Amino acid sequence: MAMNWNSWSDVAELLSAGFDRTFMPQRLVHSLPLDIRHTDEAFWIEASVPGFRPEDVEITLDESVLTIRGTPLQEDEGLHGGYVQRERQLSSVYRQVGLAAEVRAEEITASFENGVLTIMVPRAKKAQPKRIAVTTAGAEHPKVIDAPAGVSSATA
Repeated sequence: MAMNWNSWSDVAELLSAGFDRTFMPQRLVHSLPLDIRHTDEAFWIEASVPGFRPEDVEITLDESVLTIRGTPLQEDEGLHGGYVQRERQLSSVYRQVGLAAEVRAEEITASFENGVLTIMVPRAKKAQPKRIAVTTAGAEHPKVIDAPAGVSSATA
């Protein structure tokens, strides 16, 4: 069976792989991809964070900017032996989200389920329309106080 061999593509592939490992520093912090949905009541933010535990994630709100930081616990290689190949790197993640509406910060909740972080950010209640009565200036009449009979308000 005849096999085509292209030595230049093999050399280029080896050089590329070696160059990436040797000269290109690994990204220590990755931007966290998010899905953001909104309703009239809340913003819903979801992020895939496999390998993270709730205690590995920090969520803060400063004015109208929600910040998500995460640093996973690195497993001990000695526990299960050394790696022959490792492609699933657990790296730190960071993301900021500007919220365009007023929110109720004290009611924000976050939860983990099956490697997905879900953050619920309730919107502030909208001001309800209110009818305001309009009066005419001077429309109120002074009260009249009747004095008992025989008492004079004038003093001599």
